[in-house]
Amino acid sequence: MSIIQIYLEADSIVSGNIAITTSINVTPVVNRYTAIVVLGNIFGGVTTIPAQYFMNDSGTSVATNSLVVPTSSGYYNVFVNGTLQRGGLTTLSATNLIINTGLIVGATVVVEVINFNSSASSTSVNNVQ
Repeated sequence: MSIIQIYLEADSIVSGNIAITTSINVTPVVNRYTAIVVLGNIFGGVTTIPAQYFMNDSGTSVATNSLVVPTSSGYYNVFVNGTLQRGGLTTLSATNLIINTGLIVGATVVVEVINFNSSASSTSVNNVQ
């Protein structure tokens, strides 16, 4: 008895392209706070300004523990009497700003916090045949 074998041959051709369009939006979100140093802020050569001593850009007092802090992609700048301070001199938390030096009473301190919001969307058109 002989064995019957099936012989099949197939061709597959794919042509075309897939077009992908991606839109990325990055929006900076800036919060600025201003405070005047008072005698109670200075202790042991360090100036600590609690959140409630600051006013925002609208002139509204900041609530306790409500300072905005930078996210992982953000940063902050500190200005004392209009002069940008070097990095590492300050520590910012929602509770307060700590400046590792004793400032003079009456000095103006401005904190500028910059965070970034981002969003992305993609669309694709499949022209594969």
